[in-house]
Amino acid sequence: MSFSSSIRENGFWLQDRLQGDSIRKHLIDISCILERPGSPETKENVNRAMTNLLRHVTTTTPYYKKYINRSLKEYPVIDKTIIRESGDAFLSEKYSRHQRIPNVTSGSTGTPFQTYQNINKKLRNSADTIYFAGLAGYEIGQRLIYLKIWAAEKMRRKAAYWLQNIVPVDVIRLDDCAIEALIRRMEGDRSVFGILGYASALELICRFLDSRQSGPVKADVRSIIAMSESLNDYTKATMEKYFGVPVVSRYSNLENGIIAQQERSGSGSFLINTASYHVEILKIDSDDPASDDEPGRIVVTDLFNYAMPMIRYDTGDIGVMEKQSTNSDWKYLSKVEGRKLDLLYDTRGRLVSSYIAYKNMWKYLDIKQYQLIQEGEKEYTFKINAEKSFNRGDQLIKEFKHILGFDADFKIEYVDEIPLLASGKRKKTVNKYKPGSRQEAGEKIQ
Repeated sequence: MSFSSSIRENGFWLQDRLQGDSIRKHLIDISCILERPGSPETKENVNRAMTNLLRHVTTTTPYYKKYINRSLKEYPVIDKTIIRESGDAFLSEKYSRHQRIPNVTSGSTGTPFQTYQNINKKLRNSADTIYFAGLAGYEIGQRLIYLKIWAAEKMRRKAAYWLQNIVPVDVIRLDDCAIEALIRRMEGDRSVFGILGYASALELICRFLDSRQSGPVKADVRSIIAMSESLNDYTKATMEKYFGVPVVSRYSNLENGIIAQQERSGSGSFLINTASYHVEILKIDSDDPASDDEPGRIVVTDLFNYAMPMIRYDTGDIGVMEKQSTNSDWKYLSKVEGRKLDLLYDTRGRLVSSYIAYKNMWKYLDIKQYQLIQEGEKEYTFKINAEKSFNRGDQLIKEFKHILGFDADFKIEYVDEIPLLASGKRKKTVNKYKPGSRQEAGEKIQ
């Protein structure tokens, strides 16, 4: 580690010490639980966290007061709509307005969603971030290339980013010129780097480097974390080819925090953050538990948000719980698919994994951006932003008909840009079709 990085790391922990070692204590707790998941101490800590949370919500939070002495499974599953419509019922009476820290997400559907957290929850999130970033190879003090939407009104003073050694890169302006300048800057800097960013932004970097037939990037990169969107195989392999380190995908949301993250081993499975969340996978069309290896809704109980408790919160995402071996106490998600609303139906009415939009696209390097939209029962539109003229439309349609049905009505629409959502994400799939009944649709992901 460089001298400047070491100074920053020591400065961070000195500040934490002056504030009571709060983050360090959370970090030790997280490490103990995730590294010794089956030990009696771990089970006791997790059970205590859950018991304390349920006692807190039934005595301080109007929405949950009637569930006193109920087990977790007897609590209702909630989602954004229920929270919005319930007004202040989800706010704990223990925390005054000044003690609640607002947290606003732009929302994947474009509708803002505001939650609140208490200070201990914020500290827990900081410790979660340090722990999971460490699993990916990042250490405090390293220079972090951070690719996301940087809204000017929310940005702090430049000194704050300098102290944290963060290089903000706004994905809205991430064109070829910006990527070229970023690569040149990294190659001229002897710092140790970490890269954190939207998967779609990392894919743009890959496509730029491929289009230039580039060699390995001459920068000391120790970690790459993709967040907020599904990481496809092309981006995962290509980033490692150019930067020399494995890429891991992080599953998190703004209203909670880091829920799971892939390990560097390359297995592709997501280690669940059981230190901070209780995670359930429920069936897509009911609140019954899904079987291991069965796709279902990801429902989380946040063990540390006491200001606005979220018990059995349906994230709106689809995941698969990995079947555990008899000797393992670790919990993994074998797959995280993103929002249920973005899943498509084939022409027979069966739900299809959104990964179909990624599966074969590595072959089409002349496409800069793409988006597959289901317009109707059998109607699909493929929006394409190609660098030059794209003349393999027939091949593309043939491949997708093989997956979605040979009677699918496909059309290709050429565009100059696939617009970003307010969240900074760029959707690969959009579903505008609403089937009449779930039973007809089968609700089974193929």
